[in-house]
Order: sequence, then structure tokens, then C-alpha cells
Amino acid sequence: MKISINLLPPELITKELKKANFYKIQLAGIVIILTMVFLASLSVALRILQSRSILSIQARVTEARQKVSDLKDTQAAIMILKSRLAVVDKYWGESTNQTLMYKLMGKIIPEDITVNTITIDQKGDVSLTALVSDTLSLDNFIEKLTDKDSNEGRVSQVSIENLNRSRDGLYRVGIIIKSK
Repeated sequence: MKISINLLPPELITKELKKANFYKIQLAGIVIILTMVFLASLSVALRILQSRSILSIQARVTEARQKVSDLKDTQAAIMILKSRLAVVDKYWGESTNQTLMYKLMGKIIPEDITVNTITIDQKGDVSLTALVSDTLSLDNFIEKLTDKDSNEGRVSQVSIENLNRSRDGLYRVGIIIKSK
């Protein structure tokens, strides 16, 4: 057993105990304040990191949206081309009145006639506007249209809708060709 002798007066012991308790409270307060500062700096650092990651994610989202937008435009163009190819495939294998009249016009129209527009409706009727440098070429073209051997028996009526001569000496002609 130990024997301890305390020679200090009791007031001093109480004062020292109070001081020790006060230091403990001060130490706990400092630890709490340091912990709060650490947590605050940690939350600020996390906030900065999150804002950077949010900015990078937003940039990637914007880039992805741009790609999607570009792909939508590409998809629209592909759909248009696909529908046009379907129409071409439809007429490629079939000999419709339209295709037969188009091929006939390709054979009959002389090279010195410049075709501005050619329209063939579903019945095979042709509307043609052209520029002709001389009347002889126009006469030969009309003659081929009305000749049953040249037109392969496909033309029932030829009508000249308009015929104009311009200052430069070119004839502008509009012709309607009815198919059989």
C-alpha cells in the first residue's frame, strides 16, 4: 500500500482541479473547432471537385446532344434517300407508261434541242419546255412525235402550247404530248 501525503492546502487543490477541468474543456473546444475547420475545408474541396466533375459531365452531355442532333439530320437524309430508292426500285423493274414515255422522249429529242423541263404524269402525258436554235430542228422533232413508227405508237396527240422567239434568236417552245 502506498501512503500519500498531501501537503497542499485544499483551496489550491480545488483551484488546480478547476484549472485542469477548464483546460480539458478548452482542449475539447479546440479539438471541436479544428474538426469543424477540417470538415469545412473538406466540404469546400469536395464542392470544387464536384463543380469540376459537373462541368465535365455537362460538356459531355452537350457533345452527346450535338452528336444526336447531327445523327437526326443524317437519319432524316437517309430516310429521304431510302424513300427515293424505294420509288426508283418500284419503277426500275416495271415498265410503266411513265418510264416508256421517258425512254421514248430520250430517243426522239434531237441533241440540238435543249430541254428545260420535262414532266410526265402517271398516265404518261408529257409536258415539255425547250429551247431550239432553228425551226428545222423543231420541225424534225414534231415530225418524229407524230410519226407512228418513230413514236412507237405511244403518242395520240401533240399540241404546241406556246412558241416564242427571243432576242437572241432562240425559240422557246412548250409542247404537250398525250400518250395512248
